[in-house]
Amino acid sequence: MTEPLVRAANLTKRFGEFTAVDSVDFTVQPGEVFGFLGPNGAGKSSTMRMIGAVSPVTEGELRVFGLDPATDGSEIRYRLGVVPQENLLDTELTVFENLFIYGRYFDLPRIEIRERMYIAHAAFPSAASMRCLATSMRARSSALSVLPLRMSSA
Repeated sequence: MTEPLVRAANLTKRFGEFTAVDSVDFTVQPGEVFGFLGPNGAGKSSTMRMIGAVSPVTEGELRVFGLDPATDGSEIRYRLGVVPQENLLDTELTVFENLFIYGRYFDLPRIEIRERMYIAHAAFPSAASMRCLATSMRARSSALSVLPLRMSSA
């Protein structure tokens, strides 16, 4: 069986006396899309910050790509693709220009940047600036730009 991309067992996050995440268990298999739903204060952001290796686990076990966020945080962050709530792409540039600049910033091979541009071509007008796109289309272009930098799970 394939190793899960994310595995949490009794995952807990405390801030002093306050428990933000209380003994959560879940796995995310390759090919699955997942998200957290819940009211404000339910621990969604705290859990994602632990997965992204930017906030330490208080108790329990967490593995991301089979790695321990406590010791392998930089490798995990390098391989994750996270779409922020606010679109951080340059609204004065086209989708393609943003993809190119983002790809070069992260030292992606030009062939991989071209592949992402090919994917984008089906969804976006080539000359459209980000400013001219609907909010949902901006979110899609942002998601395309932050696909994991290295696609393998090994």
